[in-house]
Amino acid sequence: MASSASRRALRTPPRSTRTKPRISYAEPSSDSDLDAEEDYSDDDNDNDNSPAPPISNRPRRNTKPRASAKRQRSSNPRSGDGLDSAPKRRKQSKRTSPRHITASSTDIDTIKTNGIIPPWQSLPYHIFVQIFQYATYPLYDDHTFQPLASGSWLLKIARLCRSFAEPAFTVLYASPPLVPMDKAHMLVDLLKRDPNTLAFKYRQKVESLRIDVGQVAAYSLPGSGHLDLFSFVKDLPRLFDLEFYHQKDMSPYRNLDDTIKWSYPESLFQALEYIDPNADPKRGDKTSVCKLRSWRWSSRLAGKKYPIESIREMHLKPSFASLRKIAFVNYQIPLVRKGDEEPPKHENILADALSILPNLEHLIFESSTLVNAKLLPLLPKNLRNLELINCWEVIADDFAEFLLTHGSQLRCLTLNHNQSLSLSFLPVLGTACPKLEVFRMNLTYFNLHATYRDSEPQYEQLLLPSEVPAWPRTMQTIELIQLRKWETEAAEMFFQSLLDSAATLPDLRRLTIQAILNIGWRDRASFRDRWVGSLDRVFRRVSEPPRKHVSVAFEKDIPPEQLDERDDSNQLPPTSTLITNRSRPKSSEAAPTRRSTRTSTRQAQTGKYTESPDHSSTEDNDPQPSQRQLTRQNRIQRELAILRETAGTDSPLASLSPPQSSSSSSSSDAHAHAESDPGKKEQVIQGMCEVVDIRIDNLRPRETQATEADFLDEEAPGDGDWNGEDVVEEGYAW
Repeated sequence: MASSASRRALRTPPRSTRTKPRISYAEPSSDSDLDAEEDYSDDDNDNDNSPAPPISNRPRRNTKPRASAKRQRSSNPRSGDGLDSAPKRRKQSKRTSPRHITASSTDIDTIKTNGIIPPWQSLPYHIFVQIFQYATYPLYDDHTFQPLASGSWLLKIARLCRSFAEPAFTVLYASPPLVPMDKAHMLVDLLKRDPNTLAFKYRQKVESLRIDVGQVAAYSLPGSGHLDLFSFVKDLPRLFDLEFYHQKDMSPYRNLDDTIKWSYPESLFQALEYIDPNADPKRGDKTSVCKLRSWRWSSRLAGKKYPIESIREMHLKPSFASLRKIAFVNYQIPLVRKGDEEPPKHENILADALSILPNLEHLIFESSTLVNAKLLPLLPKNLRNLELINCWEVIADDFAEFLLTHGSQLRCLTLNHNQSLSLSFLPVLGTACPKLEVFRMNLTYFNLHATYRDSEPQYEQLLLPSEVPAWPRTMQTIELIQLRKWETEAAEMFFQSLLDSAATLPDLRRLTIQAILNIGWRDRASFRDRWVGSLDRVFRRVSEPPRKHVSVAFEKDIPPEQLDERDDSNQLPPTSTLITNRSRPKSSEAAPTRRSTRTSTRQAQTGKYTESPDHSSTEDNDPQPSQRQLTRQNRIQRELAILRETAGTDSPLASLSPPQSSSSSSSSDAHAHAESDPGKKEQVIQGMCEVVDIRIDNLRPRETQATEADFLDEEAPGDGDWNGEDVVEEGYAW
């Protein structure tokens, strides 16, 4: 009996705790707003990080009958006496609301502004759209397609003010989050409804659909079945981008041989060409076929019904004839069977399918051995954006020849995870791609099998000392990750090429380089101290940082004395003007310029370990610190920054603040020091990069890089010991 009593006690659910009600200080909405919230309020409260399902607005009704209905309910004898229940609710709100009001008002008082409150409700529609796009992008993760908190925030903004509603819905439905699956089904139900019964034209707002097959289309939803792609697409007059993804096609690219039990349905292509015979152009209905700008071919999603031989015929259809961006995923060289006289020329078939797309500008190949020396010369010559991702057959010699013949119009070049591609093509980059603006290359490679390691580079040397890179003058972004398998001489030549090209790279704004050197730690420290400091000094922006307080106001509300302080570098459309709070510091509080701090303290000594303490510096209370002390302080500051970046947020180093350099050095002293160094007389300061991230280490490249935060002495919170509340009557507890 005692045992049964203890079991009953353990199984007794814990007593519910008293919680404070959530209070909203938004303006009271009308009945249509309340009715619209009924569709998604439960889901939104359960998970604030995922965007709520699509909503629909009904015609606005008068709010007076609602008050009379409330009085009728209060007088109902079954509901009890309304006079007894109403004061309790009012008393509770009076007791809890002042706390929240006081806290929020205190927070608002601490924000320093210029005192100008723009008339937000009267701003134009397109200004709201731009603001919401900037504030909420992206709405979902590009790799997992899981919704982010920005979608939920966008819905709350739509309910806050009537002027915010349609611009917020425009941003949300332009590329709507479709995960989890019920969100996609609710969006289809919304698009099926009669547009005359809705407050906004939701069909015209959908411009891009990125569908994860495994999470949205491959499985059925209880009570709704599979996703109706025909109804999803057929009534969208402004659908431009339609892309289907699957997690097996993404990194780490170890499931490329697995079958996918889903393929493009024929009804999908019928929906693209569907036109309602009763369509009304005045109402905004779809009156012509969808003319896609972006499409994604996957060999496994195409299946046997749409092989590579049928792609040319598909591109001739009006829905695909205007494509500007196209991707080919997991297209491999066919196996030669016994008895075949000639192997199938899939390279020619694919090139022929691309040649009939006159507007093609953006081409993507991912995990395809079909991209080889035979296909590259057959590709279009008017490409502006080329991406080669995880293509094993691409080598530097063939790619250099391709750039010389096909790179004249390239603006963006992305080369990620190509195991056989080195940097030996860089000497021809400047002449072959004179208009190149963005160059990205990630040399992280993935194991084909999880049981053994086969992710080593397939080239002998990443770059030889004689292969000097030539950088195009139009470069804006250079991002090179995990540079490895090269000698120290080649690395020095590579970094020196960037310094020598500083005068010819006026548009460079982002410089990110992560290099691996397999040398001694003392030599690597000296190498890091020399090149990281030089690149930072030459390329990092030297102009003043932007103003902290920025507000938008109409020109008619601006005092005349503030009109001359307008910031012309960040102008809004003609209807509004950007006003900045130009609070000038006093002469005694003037902060040193970033340029003087950098250029006056770069005097590295080869062979000296920079992390070692320097005891020969001057005293800390010296009002005029010596050059050696400034050099030591900046070295420590840089090394601590590198340690904080690689240690993680849980490391004790994250709370350390590096020593501040002296503010007495000026720009004239910096130039004097630069002239005293023979190696820096002819060096040009570019000084326009917002991002200069140079990392030089010897960390072994991994798919998931471990940092100091992964090796803490204490366990992470949230994994406590068993408290004895969970009782398993039968079976085993693991």
